[in-house]
Amino acid sequence: MLRDSITRRLRSALDLFRYNAHLARLMKRENVSAVYCNSIRSLLLAGVGARMAGVPALWYVKGALDNPLLDTIGFLLASRIAFFCETNRDDRYPLLVRLFRKRIRIIEIGLDRAVIDRVENSDKTQLREELDIRPERLNAIVLGQVYAPKGQHFVLEGMREIVNAYPNFMLYIAGDAVLKEYESYTNSLHDIIKRDGLENNVRFLGWRTDALELLTLMDIMIHPSLAEGFGRAVLEAMAVGRPVVASRVGGLREIIRDGENGFLITPGSTHEIVDRVLQLAGDPALREKFSRAAKREVMANYLIEDKVKKLESLWLEMAAS
Repeated sequence: MLRDSITRRLRSALDLFRYNAHLARLMKRENVSAVYCNSIRSLLLAGVGARMAGVPALWYVKGALDNPLLDTIGFLLASRIAFFCETNRDDRYPLLVRLFRKRIRIIEIGLDRAVIDRVENSDKTQLREELDIRPERLNAIVLGQVYAPKGQHFVLEGMREIVNAYPNFMLYIAGDAVLKEYESYTNSLHDIIKRDGLENNVRFLGWRTDALELLTLMDIMIHPSLAEGFGRAVLEAMAVGRPVVASRVGGLREIIRDGENGFLITPGSTHEIVDRVLQLAGDPALREKFSRAAKREVMANYLIEDKVKKLESLWLEMAAS
């Protein structure tokens, strides 16, 4: 079996080389100026071909780096490497970061101010009625794919304590499992709700295309994810002035200043989620403070215009090389 496994691996490596050789010919024929790869997998699939064709490749790192072998190959293959933030850049491989520092750039995520303004000024009466979102309640939301790494269960495990203190607390879970293999996780969330008698305090909304509108109707946004590249949903919540309780992961460690414009919690800590949510639930002035500070942070540092200019400059730099 071991011999068969080695044989299969060699065949896969040969197939990958042939594929990249084909890509290299295609890139030369079409006069490709640069190649964009938004994951290590795409870089491995196209990076060798780009090298063979003499075409620069950009690797935009959008998640956690956790495979030393493949990630090292990625650093070698990519002509330029972009991270969302300095914190993500510095999480792993300090030696590689030093060796390839001239290739590395920081290009933060950004939001469109016009979209934010349009959503904030739109009439959401119909949406409020559709989802029975009542202003007399304390409304909180978790946004994201419903599967274990997003951590919805950490919030639900603490909901009974929150509801005991604030019976009018309502949690909305927006998102779905996406893949069939994660449906059992959704079932486990329903089991927690039934076990703790939370049927009147938790509602699943499924996959939504109006997440930004939903956020404007919330009092608190909770983001219990175990890992993030950046956490766009948190950025959107802050843009519309929602107080956030988020895991200390990814780019969230840069945009959120704990206790100033939001709360950061230890990933996986139900106790900390409950503690911070209770603080916000009981202190409207604190919610307002976080709201104003969060919005200022986004408007000052996370709008899309200058991010587009950074990316454009990088493309031109790569094409010229």
